[in-house]
Amino acid sequence: MTTQRRKRFADYGPYSYRNWLAQAEAEKDLPYCIIEIELFSDAYFRGTEIEHGPYTVINAEPFPRIQPHYLMHGRLVLHYGSFIDPSKDPTSHPNGTDTSIYHGGSLRDEIAALYSLCLGSRIKAGGIIREQYQWDEYPKPRIPRPDETPIFSHPNDQKYLLPWHTGEKMMELIQEHINDYIKLKPRQASALVRAARLYQDAVWLAENNPELSWLLLVSSVEVAADFSYREKSSELVEQLKQLKPELVKALSELDECGEKAIKIVSTHLEGLIGSTKKFRQFLSDFSPLEPPTERPPYQKVEWNEPTLYKLFKKVYDRRSKALHGGTPFPQPMCQPPENGHKSQSFVEYPDVGIAGATLGSSWKAEEVPVHLHIFEYIVRHSLLKWWQDMAESNSIHSQSS
Repeated sequence: MTTQRRKRFADYGPYSYRNWLAQAEAEKDLPYCIIEIELFSDAYFRGTEIEHGPYTVINAEPFPRIQPHYLMHGRLVLHYGSFIDPSKDPTSHPNGTDTSIYHGGSLRDEIAALYSLCLGSRIKAGGIIREQYQWDEYPKPRIPRPDETPIFSHPNDQKYLLPWHTGEKMMELIQEHINDYIKLKPRQASALVRAARLYQDAVWLAENNPELSWLLLVSSVEVAADFSYREKSSELVEQLKQLKPELVKALSELDECGEKAIKIVSTHLEGLIGSTKKFRQFLSDFSPLEPPTERPPYQKVEWNEPTLYKLFKKVYDRRSKALHGGTPFPQPMCQPPENGHKSQSFVEYPDVGIAGATLGSSWKAEEVPVHLHIFEYIVRHSLLKWWQDMAESNSIHSQSS
């Protein structure tokens, strides 16, 4: 007799996902409350509003526009209804430790992170500016507390590590992806939100803490890569065979204990094996086929699979040295890219000659293969493609069943 696995919070999906489902399944049209949130960004937006499920994002850019245009301030408003019955929320009844959907934020942070990923811009949620409960006759305005305003520091010289994030963004880019959110399975939505939240923090911190931004971008890929791999190969023994074929071969050659040894080892190494391979394979599978539209006339990354695969390995090696050896990402990879003589064209890797030295360290040219803005471009488009791929696969399966 097999025991049924106890549901984890990820089996229900993140809060923003469940709220969308609750609206679609609601017997009544009125939500429990209506909330408006200020969204902060240093980009400026074209478009009026985008509606998806219970959520509407509204362009609230002041007119005349605040100058200089790259200042960080409230630019969008997130308007949504809350349809989840608090008494029926499974995550409000704890039963042991469960962090399967935990990302350190709330519904507003989830939606802001998805917008950030869709638009390729820095977006974070501020405080509530208006709310209305079922017993309120009119919406109540509210001034957010100072601690609800996200903190961001502009570079003093206006040289950005992510120079494309401060420009004009078309709000319709949200529409291209956001409706695929509800097409995901709950666990897929949970993994997407966790990856998006890491991406959101990575681009927000990039200008003042690029070393941490590198780590967060790698982590966002790791979340997606690990989930993608588990979804394709749920059996631990099969994962071990694919990720560590030499080890499986050696264990299988043991006299009578080979199969048993393989099962024991695969169980103990769950989630620990093949992290580099999963990272590189995910980016190889989902990375954009085309480079950025605006490219410099020189210092361009060779956009082909062998070169990019080596680049991914080099970045992951740097991540491991930073986390486990205390050696930060190389300083040349944490500097703003030089302008390539076009307004939006920036060199794609540092120019250190044969080798470069600074801050008591030196690096060969092959050790600093890419600037942060190019790796961010690869990560963002890989996550978006993975998101789209999951939604399309679910649609195909639902049509065939």
